[in-house]
Amino acid sequence: MPKLTFSSDVKWSGEGVRSVADINGKQVIIDEPPVLGGTDQGPNPVELVLAALGGCINVLVSLFASHHGVELKGVQVHVEGDLDPDGFMEKADVRPGFLEIRYHIDIDSPSDPKNVQALIEHVERVCPVKDTLRGVPTVPITNQKTS
Repeated sequence: MPKLTFSSDVKWSGEGVRSVADINGKQVIIDEPPVLGGTDQGPNPVELVLAALGGCINVLVSLFASHHGVELKGVQVHVEGDLDPDGFMEKADVRPGFLEIRYHIDIDSPSDPKNVQALIEHVERVCPVKDTLRGVPTVPITNQKTS
C-alpha cells in the first residue's frame, strides 16, 4: 500500500482564541476554556490529542478483533494527560506539552481473556497516534507568510 498523507487546514475564527479546523471537508471547532482565554465552544488542542489517541485505539480494536478471535460487545478508552500551563506560558522551566498521558481500555467481550489481551498488545504495538506521541521528526515551517 502506498504512503497515505493526511492534512488539516486550521483557521482562526476572529473570535478570542477559537479556531476552526477543516479536516477532509469536516469542520471541528477548537477553543479553550475561559481560564485560558476561550469561550469553551469546542475541545482545546490538547484534548484533541487525547481524543485522537482514544479514537485510534478504538478503531484498531474494532479492526483487529476478529483477527484475534475476539467478539466485541463494546469498547471504551479513557485517556487523560497532565499538563502544566506554566510551561507554555513560560512561567516555569517545565515542558509545554504533556508531562504524562495515561489510558485505560475497557473491552466488553465474552471471548477468552487471552485473546483479548493479545488484541490489546497488538493494538498498542501498531497504534499510529501512540507511536507519534513517542516522537516524530519535526519538519520546519514552509511557506510562512506575514501580512
